[in-house]
Amino acid sequence: MKFISIKEQADALLMSEILTLISSIHEKNGFAYSLPNKKKINRLHDLSRRRSVTSSNKIEGIEVTKKREEELLIDKADAKTKEDYELLGYNDALNYVMDNYQYLPLDEKLIKDLHYLMYKSFSPDFGGKYKVEQNYINSYDERGNFINTVFTPPNPRESAQLMGNLVWQFNNAIADPLSNKLVLIFIFILDFLCIHPFTDGNGRVSRLLTTFLLLKYGYSLDKYYSLSYLILEHLDDYYKTLHLSSSGWHQNENNPFHFVHYHLLRLVEGYQNLEYIIKINDINANSDDLVYKVIDDHRIPTSKEYIEEILYKYSRTSIEKSLKDLLVKNRIELASKGRIAKYIVKR
Repeated sequence: MKFISIKEQADALLMSEILTLISSIHEKNGFAYSLPNKKKINRLHDLSRRRSVTSSNKIEGIEVTKKREEELLIDKADAKTKEDYELLGYNDALNYVMDNYQYLPLDEKLIKDLHYLMYKSFSPDFGGKYKVEQNYINSYDERGNFINTVFTPPNPRESAQLMGNLVWQFNNAIADPLSNKLVLIFIFILDFLCIHPFTDGNGRVSRLLTTFLLLKYGYSLDKYYSLSYLILEHLDDYYKTLHLSSSGWHQNENNPFHFVHYHLLRLVEGYQNLEYIIKINDINANSDDLVYKVIDDHRIPTSKEYIEEILYKYSRTSIEKSLKDLLVKNRIELASKGRIAKYIVKR
């Protein structure tokens, strides 16, 4: 059976490339603690939750339209399709994490509960149960055709023992005040993905656990800027680093560096983006000038949706009015028309 060694692997990763990123994260995480006192910050918080729900599902090929997303997550419409149920199930599980992380311990019950919450509305008999048949991690082409098996998880008979060992090791390691919590968190997630304890939904549960552990141990980015969204934005690199870090896992020869390094980079990127959002909303200027600045700073053709996500202190109506005013004043121009129009600064 696989021998899990979280602490040993974490200690081996305390090298300059990792420590430099961790130092940057700690510096920027302090900035995030001041955010609850900001006006209208709840809008940013709600956006991060919705982004996490849609992004984590989209990574697994579960998509709904933007209109349907708003109907389900904002207007609280009832589910009609399998995709609707999966989106709302993940939303329930994420809300459970966000609302209760400070009270919940990391244990197998939590992990199974998160899986159950994802499936309870359309497959309650399936949710919350470890796999009973062998599963595989496969790769597919753009048309959905099978290419090859990338990774074979452990035999289902080993899942419960491996998960119990993994949780026990993590809790012991993270209780050490000298441990590096970020490194431990991402090694835990890597081992969880390699064990692949559920028949389906392992990737989504891994992202729920990532959010839970980061919040529980003081890293508040996901409250205001979705880490799952950033993973979706860099999805090819995610799969590449997962493959590199899982290679040799069964033989206890894998190197978690690539997977850990990737996630630390995403955290740094997320904190940088969050800092920009907060600073631009703190600028004392009218909506036209701030909309113009967002388009100018973005440098590439910019959608109204992107501007709305940055300028959380303005309503959609205000941003639409500013875009019209800027077009009339010839300060910006349309880079593309249609359902998702994009704008650039007029040079």
